[in-house]
Amino acid sequence: MGRAARTSRTILAATALGAAATGAGLAAQRSALRRLQFRPDPYAGEPFGSVRGRPVPVRAADGTRLYAEIDGADRTDLAIVFCHGWTLTQDSWHFQRKALRGQGRLVFWDQRGHGRSDGGGRDGNRLPRLAHDLAAVIDATVPDGTPIVLVGHSMGGMTIMRYADEFGAEIGPRIVGTGLLCTSSGGLGALPLGLPVVLDRATRHLVPRALRAAGAGSAAIEKVRHLGRRGSMLVEDLIAFGPDAGPAAVAFAEQMLAETRVDAFTEFLHSMVTHELISDCAALDRADTLVIGAEHDLLTPVEHSLKIADCVPSARLEIVPGAGHMAMLERPAAVSGLLLDLVQRAHHSLAA
Repeated sequence: MGRAARTSRTILAATALGAAATGAGLAAQRSALRRLQFRPDPYAGEPFGSVRGRPVPVRAADGTRLYAEIDGADRTDLAIVFCHGWTLTQDSWHFQRKALRGQGRLVFWDQRGHGRSDGGGRDGNRLPRLAHDLAAVIDATVPDGTPIVLVGHSMGGMTIMRYADEFGAEIGPRIVGTGLLCTSSGGLGALPLGLPVVLDRATRHLVPRALRAAGAGSAAIEKVRHLGRRGSMLVEDLIAFGPDAGPAAVAFAEQMLAETRVDAFTEFLHSMVTHELISDCAALDRADTLVIGAEHDLLTPVEHSLKIADCVPSARLEIVPGAGHMAMLERPAAVSGLLLDLVQRAHHSLAA
């Protein structure tokens, strides 16, 4: 059997497992969609992704074009740089972008292969690369001498942890604060994602292998991903959100997922689940660090937030009740309030 045939069979098997895990059958899907659509929605009609800033072009160290925006470009007293998660864009910070306006120079950027940023080469879609992308964003958007608070969700939090590992001299003197939301310092390959034991054991090994084998530009993966938008939305709701998330927020997250480049989708997933240790987090103890977990997070469970907090003795740990992995979209007031406190602490510390 040739490699292409083996890859196709692996992808089909992975797809079948996904269908079984989410409730295969058109009737079941329709029923689940109805339940989601009739769920109370506090953010119905919210213009997600409509808040824009001044565009700034960024060139990564390997030449990849990254897209960033700045709010409050006249501010040099403090910069807050936001790093989004896997399969999202800078627009995932929609509520926080509005809540923190006026608190300093706000910088938002799209990770490579996401949103308006270009994709890097296949070997570029690895967690270590993101630390250097963040360094390039800081160089292009934050004036020399301006203190910085870094905020990251999920893969964005991993980006910050890797940055702290590789640019440790910046942590404390220039990076005065970090906010890590629903993220992990390693061990993601062992997560069950709420699946039955048999499916968990199979998908843990099969799905990353299938996605890795498919590689960049796989027409098969693209077709499955875009033709199955309803099923994708149900999976998003089941795995990435808490039990009472509003349909509008779920649909917005699924839209960002559907628009993520397939090479970024597959390669970053593979990188995250195969890094047993993403960071030891030691350097973060030199900055004011806030770790935020979410009660119903299946992708980076509360235990992962606890582990990060244990590794950073000075860190403050907060758990958002009722929320899943997309806490900033589900419980925006709670997340924005915690981040606002982090930013105000930075202002007070710098003024002292």
